[in-house]
Amino acid sequence: MSDISDSVRQQIRRLLSQGYRVGIEYADARRFRTGSWQSATVTQGSESTVLASIASALDQHQGEYVQLLGVDTQSRTRVLELMIQRPDGAVTQVSNAKINGGKTAVASSGNSVSNGGGTDVARTVRDLLNQGCRIGTEFADPRRYRATSWTSGPSYQGAREAEAIAMLSELVANHPDDYVRLIGIDTHARRRVTELVIHKPGEPATLSTGGGGSSQKTSSFSSSYGGSSVGSNIKTSLSAEVVASVRRLLENSYQIGTEHADIRRFRSSSWHTCKPVSATRLQDAVAQLETCLQEHEGDYVRLIGIDTQARRRVHEEIIQRPQK
Repeated sequence: MSDISDSVRQQIRRLLSQGYRVGIEYADARRFRTGSWQSATVTQGSESTVLASIASALDQHQGEYVQLLGVDTQSRTRVLELMIQRPDGAVTQVSNAKINGGKTAVASSGNSVSNGGGTDVARTVRDLLNQGCRIGTEFADPRRYRATSWTSGPSYQGAREAEAIAMLSELVANHPDDYVRLIGIDTHARRRVTELVIHKPGEPATLSTGGGGSSQKTSSFSSSYGGSSVGSNIKTSLSAEVVASVRRLLENSYQIGTEHADIRRFRSSSWHTCKPVSATRLQDAVAQLETCLQEHEGDYVRLIGIDTQARRRVHEEIIQRPQK
C-alpha cells in the first residue's frame, strides 16, 4: 500500500475537521498535459477510512498523476487542489499549503502557494522565472471548473517579472466571471511544477502582489483609465501600469510601437501597425500614446516593446478596448 506523507495526512485531517468532502482525481501524462482529469472514488467516513481509500487509489494509479481535492459540498466549490503523486511515484511534501475560508489552495512539486489572504503572486512568478520556467495560464467558467475542464490562456517565456504580472493581470480582467490559474512549466522536463488559482468569479479583477506584510494591488489594463501622474505636475489618462510599462521600455532602450484592430480583426489576431513612438522622454511618449488611442477610439490598441538589436518583441500589452 502506498505511503502517504505526513503533510498530506495533515491536509486530509484539516479538510475533514472543517466538514469538507475529500476527493481524488488522476490523469496519465497525456491527459495531464491537457488538464483532463478523471475522478476516483474515495470512501467517506473517518480519517482512517479516507486515508485507506486514498492509499488504495494511489496503488491503483501508480505511474499517473494524482491530486487530492477538498470540496465544499454546500457551495459546490473546491477549496483545495493538491498534487500528491506523479508518474515517478514521488508524493508531494507540503509544508504550508492551507485551506483559507473557501479560497482555493494549490501546491505541487514542493512549491506550495495558496490563493487568499497571504498569497504573493509576484513572489511565485519571481521564483518561477528565476528557475527558468515558462509562465502559463488557464481559465474556466464555473461549470467547466467543476468538471476540471480548463482552457489554455496566454503564456510568458522571458525573465521580466513585471511583464509576466501584466499578462496575468490582463487575463484576470478579461475573465472576471471565470476561474483563472497560473501554471509554472519546466520546459526542459516538459512538465508542470506549479498550479495556482489566482482568481475566482465575483472577486475584484486584481492580483495581490504584495510581499511580506504589505498588500499591493496590480490593476488590470483597460480603456477605462482612472488616470495617473507621470511627474509631479503632469497628468495622463493612461493607467499607472501602462505608464510603468512605458517607463521600463524607455529605460531599457527598447523601441515602443503600437498596433490596433477592430473587433472582427481582433478575433482573428489581425493587427494593423501604427506609427512608432519616437519620443525618448516619458511624458512625450505618453502624449504620443494618448494621441494614438484617440485616433483609434473604438478599436483595440496594444503597446509593443521591441528589442531592435535582437529584432524581437519583448512586450505586448493591450492598453485600450472598445467600450461595451
